[in-house]
Amino acid sequence: MKRLIAFFTVLLFFVSNIEMSAQSKYVKGDTTAVSGKDIVDRAMKYIGTPYRSGSMNPNRGFDCSGFTSYIFKTQNIILPRDSRSQYIAESSIDDCRDLRTGDLVFFSGSRHSSRIGHVGIVTSANPETGEFSFIHSSSRSGIVVSSSNEAYYAKRYIGACRILESEVGAPQV
Repeated sequence: MKRLIAFFTVLLFFVSNIEMSAQSKYVKGDTTAVSGKDIVDRAMKYIGTPYRSGSMNPNRGFDCSGFTSYIFKTQNIILPRDSRSQYIAESSIDDCRDLRTGDLVFFSGSRHSSRIGHVGIVTSANPETGEFSFIHSSSRSGIVVSSSNEAYYAKRYIGACRILESEVGAPQV
């Protein structure tokens, strides 16, 4: 009888862990305690901070994935350091009309590549058109807000993923 109870206890433990998000392999922290607005409000404080390759330091500057990692870390959510690893297929968002504030958006490094080379954080999204704006660290301008309608980003958009489990939607554009 004790073995049976132990078996069911272990089984219950494994079943409850299966229900955890697939993100748990990549993302550490409570993704239910933070809203997209919290993430964006924090990110906006760094507008104008310079671009710096390989950096995630607000005093020196940020590269794109350093910026996203840093912002989520301020909310006790740990993301992988590079943009390719931040793109989590299990939480991918197939339709831009489903984007929310705080989602991550990914772009190729060049218009002829399908390899992820850039990442930003959605600041607002239009659920009817799929157009969105995002904050990111641009190699030319540092931390800025850009639009998915800009030709440079429209040609390079690869996809998006959701880190936060909050149900609060993105403000409409």
